[in-house]
Amino acid sequence: MKLIVNADDFGFSEEVNANIEKCHQNGIVTSATILSGGKNFDDAIQLAKENPKLGIGLHLAIDGPNNIGKKYATLLDPQTGEFYEDIVAVKKIRKGDFNVEELVSEYSLQIEKVKNEGITITHLDHHHHFHLYFPILKAVIEVAKKYKIPYIRPQKILYSSRNPFPKNIYRLYHQFYLSSRYNTIDGYTSLIGCDSEQMFSKFQTILNSNKRTIELVVHPLKENGEIDFLTNPEIVQKAQNHLTNYGNLVQ
Repeated sequence: MKLIVNADDFGFSEEVNANIEKCHQNGIVTSATILSGGKNFDDAIQLAKENPKLGIGLHLAIDGPNNIGKKYATLLDPQTGEFYEDIVAVKKIRKGDFNVEELVSEYSLQIEKVKNEGITITHLDHHHHFHLYFPILKAVIEVAKKYKIPYIRPQKILYSSRNPFPKNIYRLYHQFYLSSRYNTIDGYTSLIGCDSEQMFSKFQTILNSNKRTIELVVHPLKENGEIDFLTNPEIVQKAQNHLTNYGNLVQ
């Protein structure tokens, strides 16, 4: 079993960037997805260049102050000139209010901003996992093909007891749709909502999995306990023979 440990929100803040670097250098983080519109984007790019073994994907965004483009008819809140906040954005996605061409145009700008820094993008995922919605997923697949980005984060969530049966079926259908059209891996899981004991338990479940490749999505913050877990020497030792990133899967 190969394990990709991906930290989301690279570029969001100085603290997040420093935490990701720490968990890469001293822990098990192998990959990070960068927010092109993040306020600490430049710092994230510099850290990416200083840590060449850290795989860099792109954390596409369509909500909050993360837009690169400034002139869209459907994507931006006219009051702020920025993306709508997440709750409003979800409602508009469900109603089909976002123009697909504008989505593709904005995603292209986000990708090009990273590529122009000389960074090789290993995969795409989405802020708040909005590519769980079909209009977003279709646009993500389109730009992945356009820029020949190797992988897209899977839709199938593993080892979660919280999702009701209908939602699991929905995700399985999305995983089938994605995997039949683009490169992805077996599934992903996260540490969200886990206390320290639950993190260790879930991690052992991952290591015992019969899946070929799993992504563990992390958000290294002191307050959620993930930094301590991701840099724990016992975890580092257990994980070392399983760790990889999306870039290594391409080779």
